[in-house]
Amino acid sequence: MEDEEFAAALTEHAASQVRLGAINIAIRNANDIIAAKKTEAEAADLTSAEAELNRRKAIKARHTDEVAALCAAHGQLVAEKANTEARKREVRRRLDSHTQAVVAPYEQRINDYLTAFNAGFTIAETKHSYPGGVATSSYQLVINNVGVDVGDGKTPLHQPSFKNTLSSGDRTTLALAFFFAHLERDPAIASKIVVFDDPFNSQDAFRRRQTAHEITKIGGRCAQVIVLSHDATFLKQLWDKAPTAGRVGLVIADQRAQGSKFIPGDLERACQGRTATDIDNLQTYLTTGAGGLLDVIRKMRVVLETYCHTTYPSSFVEGDWLGDIVRKIREGGDAHPAHALYDELDQINDYTKQYHHGENVAEATPDSIDAAELTGFTRRTLRIVNALQA
Repeated sequence: MEDEEFAAALTEHAASQVRLGAINIAIRNANDIIAAKKTEAEAADLTSAEAELNRRKAIKARHTDEVAALCAAHGQLVAEKANTEARKREVRRRLDSHTQAVVAPYEQRINDYLTAFNAGFTIAETKHSYPGGVATSSYQLVINNVGVDVGDGKTPLHQPSFKNTLSSGDRTTLALAFFFAHLERDPAIASKIVVFDDPFNSQDAFRRRQTAHEITKIGGRCAQVIVLSHDATFLKQLWDKAPTAGRVGLVIADQRAQGSKFIPGDLERACQGRTATDIDNLQTYLTTGAGGLLDVIRKMRVVLETYCHTTYPSSFVEGDWLGDIVRKIREGGDAHPAHALYDELDQINDYTKQYHHGENVAEATPDSIDAAELTGFTRRTLRIVNALQA
């Protein structure tokens, strides 16, 4: 029989086995958890983990007093930006609506002026856009019913564009048409002073007369018109149309060392000795070949003589012929106010004097006049008096 001590030990042994089993179960469970964590750690994305960590740090920082104030300010700015964008859209909508209502009539008025100037071309396809946030307009030229894009500085020379399809006179005419159409729409025109600085270049006689007519019309609507020009005949056309009490003629007189100053000018005297259409007739001969050759030569001399008397009143006296003018410039040398014109005037004088002075052209021999040579000297004459672009 087992004694009591053995029985007690047996009982304790059985209890120990039960406890050991429980411990082993706990160890296995712990090992399972550890294994799972190891597997999870091995499969983790370091980048994602760092991103999540940063996100949590940002959330933490977001709720600090300093950052909370910045976030509130940011939210306010975002709201203000949205409001500004909404107002911009509304302004653009109204601008689009206004432009659509204005562009078509404005285009039509420009074309009306081009027709009045007998330009031979019009504009079309006037559009507006907002490159770089700035409102701009574009258009096409229509020449012989063919649309030509205006182009820009990067347009190839072989591609039709503004710079290679219009003559100098046409470009001037287009600019005048735009300007006159703009003045028409100026609600404050009655209080404006409008200045024209040589308002024509390379224009034929008809366009010059039309320019004078349009300037006269503007003069009746604005506070004052100032016209600057080297062409006395053009100024005389305006002078004759202007109200006597409201016109003033001034000349810029060379004062040598003292510079230049405005002095009263006499357009009647400036145009004395030639008809009001002398320059127009020279331009007509240049463009169409129409006119008597001896008459063209006479007018060349008279036009140049009058131009020099008008432009340099203190340098020449009444009665100086072209030969006298050339001689005085030569004697005056570099100091003479008209020295820059000497070579041209000298050559034209040498060419024309063989056919005598203007009052003796009947004694000349028209058979000896070369039309091509006369055309060249006519062009040079018109350039000197600023009636043709150099």
